[in-house]
Amino acid sequence: MSDKKEISRREFLRLSALALGGMALSGKSGSKRLMDWLPTLQEETPEFLANRLLGRICVGEPGAHFDLKSEPYWDAPNVGNVWRDDVVIWNREVIASQLNPNHINQRWVETPDGYIYAEYVQKVRYDPQEPLMKLPETPEGERGMWVEIVTPYTGMTFERGPSQYWAREAIRPRLYYSQIFWAFDVRQHPDTGKPQYCLMQLHGAYEDSYWVDAEVCRWITPEEVEPIHPGVPDKHIVVNINYQTMICYEGDKEVYFSKVTTGGYSNLEERWLTPLGIHTIWEKRLSTHMSAGPAFGNYDIPGIGWTTLFDINGAAIHSTFWHNFFGKPMSHGCVNARPEDAMWVWRWTEPAVPYYPGKVTIQGLNKSTQVEVVEA
Repeated sequence: MSDKKEISRREFLRLSALALGGMALSGKSGSKRLMDWLPTLQEETPEFLANRLLGRICVGEPGAHFDLKSEPYWDAPNVGNVWRDDVVIWNREVIASQLNPNHINQRWVETPDGYIYAEYVQKVRYDPQEPLMKLPETPEGERGMWVEIVTPYTGMTFERGPSQYWAREAIRPRLYYSQIFWAFDVRQHPDTGKPQYCLMQLHGAYEDSYWVDAEVCRWITPEEVEPIHPGVPDKHIVVNINYQTMICYEGDKEVYFSKVTTGGYSNLEERWLTPLGIHTIWEKRLSTHMSAGPAFGNYDIPGIGWTTLFDINGAAIHSTFWHNFFGKPMSHGCVNARPEDAMWVWRWTEPAVPYYPGKVTIQGLNKSTQVEVVEA
């Protein structure tokens, strides 16, 4: 029997963590041997603590690690390390006990093992779902539904693809908490018998598809995407890049406020600013794929939920799962928002979007909500 077939589930998860988390291996030759055979294995969905707040280390390249501190401030003693995609128990978010003038955000996350700077941690949960063995029928006669990932991360099995960079170049392609996809088929896993959905991206992507355990996919019902305050006149949004805030107004009345992350400096030579001025929303997508080459930040991100495009060059208000920088300018021009904030804005802005296909393009003047970006 080969070594590959003798690997237990426990050993597999440990070795996957080594490759993706970047834990030290002795010597370059050892790292190469591990990488030679790891891509032949299929990652299982880990078993996380259910129904409580967790935090996923969401920044840095694979192999990046960050310090756990004994107290919530930068010069506190180190008490351990956490690696990208590690999942910790999120006790609470606190303000630094000693302020650091070099950081805009002074937020830290308390875990049972120490404190970690909040910008590095995505607030997540694992909320197991009751699988559907028959997908709902859309008004167009199709079968399918929008689903949200409700576990810190999950593995997948490709049915078609991978053709896109985010999956093709990854050691272990993963889907992450709050990403949104279209589920169009259901099956029982041929080995485990567990129900799985086949997911894809309907908008802005190649037609890759992948099987994911149904228990980590929450059905977004049509009722959840119904418009908020439909038909109210003079809806408009003001995004302030100095204060990193987004305020929604109905006339002169403020009806929603949130912290956001807008475009800012990436280095001394390049700058991506959220475009200033008054804009009109021209397209809304329940979920989309976003990518750009090196000149524009070199990113490739699937399943971005609640996308409200307001600038013809691609700037949008959208859900964000890859950082917790809110309150600090760090994007490539978009307005990054927490999932709950992006969803509220998407539902509230005009016009409403049909559940299927979850997309509307607006043509003509004065038919959608205005977005004003200011720096005062």
